[in-house]
Amino acid sequence: MALRVISNRRIELTEEEWKYYHRICESYMSGKELFNNLFETDERGTITFLRPPTGQFSMEVIIFLQNIMVHQYLRIMHKEHKDILDEAERKIESLTSKLNELEQKIESPSDPKSKK
Repeated sequence: MALRVISNRRIELTEEEWKYYHRICESYMSGKELFNNLFETDERGTITFLRPPTGQFSMEVIIFLQNIMVHQYLRIMHKEHKDILDEAERKIESLTSKLNELEQKIESPSDPKSKK
């Protein structure tokens, strides 16, 4: 994914989304202008707000922007979920290692219980 510029706004898009944006622009006489003043993004390029269109617009553009926004938030949630699972896995590995060490100490020959 990369940050691109659409309508003077930084927006994070996959390569496939960027290609689709260009296909939309090419299918209209003034395709790039149809995106003007329709959305706001944050510093990461994530769409934070979709404005209702004023003047001439295309439903294709509106639906495209809605889909991009949904996909961006799904990617964010997926990354957060993966990060949480990775952290949990690291903690489980650490706890398992400590548990194994404790079990070895309990079973060691120097333990009076094991001599019986």
